[in-house]
Amino acid sequence: MKKLYRDASLVTESGVREHTNILADDGKIAYIGSDTPAFDVAVEVGGNYLSAGFIDIHVHGANGYDFMDGTKESFEEIARYHAAHGVTSMLATTLAGDLSETLAFLDAFDRYAPKITALEYLGVHLEGPYFNPKQAGAQDPKYLILPKKDNYAPFLGYDCIKRVSLAPELDGAPEFARELCKRGIVVSAGHTDASFEEIEAAQREGFSLMTHLYSGMSGVHRRGVWRTGGSIEAGLLLDTLSVEIIADGLHLPECLLKLICKCKPKDKIVLVSDASRGAGLPEGTVFKIGSLEKGQDVKVKDDIAMLMDETAFAGSVASGDRLVRTMVKKAGLALHDAVYMITAAPAKLLGVYGRKGSIEVGKDADIAIFDGDINIIAEKS
Repeated sequence: MKKLYRDASLVTESGVREHTNILADDGKIAYIGSDTPAFDVAVEVGGNYLSAGFIDIHVHGANGYDFMDGTKESFEEIARYHAAHGVTSMLATTLAGDLSETLAFLDAFDRYAPKITALEYLGVHLEGPYFNPKQAGAQDPKYLILPKKDNYAPFLGYDCIKRVSLAPELDGAPEFARELCKRGIVVSAGHTDASFEEIEAAQREGFSLMTHLYSGMSGVHRRGVWRTGGSIEAGLLLDTLSVEIIADGLHLPECLLKLICKCKPKDKIVLVSDASRGAGLPEGTVFKIGSLEKGQDVKVKDDIAMLMDETAFAGSVASGDRLVRTMVKKAGLALHDAVYMITAAPAKLLGVYGRKGSIEVGKDADIAIFDGDINIIAEKS
C-alpha cells in the first residue's frame, strides 16, 4: 500500500523542511519532495512536524508491565505504550536479577518479540548483573556478580543480545568486553565506580558507550590531597565514547543537560527513557522493578520512579516524546538536534542506520508526527 504523508514539516538532520510530502510504499520511504505522487491513502500532516521514528535503546517497561515478566502480554503492552509516544524501535532491557528469570526472558524475547507489530524490537540490552555494588543504585545488590566466563557463558548463545552494560573495573571485564565486541555487541560502562584511567583503558577494550551518564557512576574525587577524575569526566572528555542520558528532565537538571551538550557532539549523545513498569501509572503507585515475583518495590513520586526509601531513582516514567521535549525546552537545543539524538545517533550506535534513524528514500518508513510542543499526533487519513 502506498501511503502519502502530505504537507509535513520534515525534521532532517540539519534542519526543518516545510511543506514536504513523503510517500511510504510497502513499509519503505519511496519519495520525498513537493510533488504529489500516486497514493492509495493520504495522511494529512497539516504542517505539523514529521521525523524518523524514535529509537529508545534503554527501556524496561511501561503501563504496569516489565520485560522481566517474560509474557507475550508484556511485550505487546510495552510496545503499545511507547509507540503512542513516537517510539518505533527499541531494545528490551533487563536488570540484575535471578539467572533463571533472565534466561527465561531471553527465551520469551525470541518467541514473542518478532511477532510484535506496534514497533520493532531491535534486540535486548542486558543491563547487568556485572555491576559494582558501590554504584548499585536501584539494581538489587544481591544479584550483582563478576563478569567471569562461567557467569556470562549462559548468555553467549543468544543472538538477540545487542548491548551489554557492565562495570569495566571488575575482574574479568576486559575479557568479557573483547568477547562481546567479537560478536558485534555494543559494550557500555554502567553502574561503575571506575576512575578516569580505568574508563580510558576500557575504551581500548571495546567499550563505546556510557550507560545513563551521571546515574550510577563515579565522578571527580580525592585521593588524599589529590583530585582524580571519575567515570563521568571520562564520558564527557573522551571523544570515542558516546553517552546515554535519561532526558526526562528530572534525572539531570538543566545545567547538566547543557554541560553534556557543550562537551559532546550530537552524534555522541543518545537520549533514552530508562522507562520502568511505572511509565503511564498514576502518582503514588507502588510497583515492582524486575519480575513480579522477585523484583523490588518502588514508587512513582514527583513524576519519577524511586526506591521506597527515596535513596535512589529507579528508572523513569518517561517515553520518547518527553525526551525530545526536555532537550528542546530545558537544554535549549534546536529541534532537529534533539531529534537526531533519539533517531540517527542510536541507529548509528547499533549499526542499523542503513535502514533506520532518518527519513530517506529506501529506509524503513518509521515515522513520528508531532506538534510544536512535541506532543505525538496519531495518524488520521
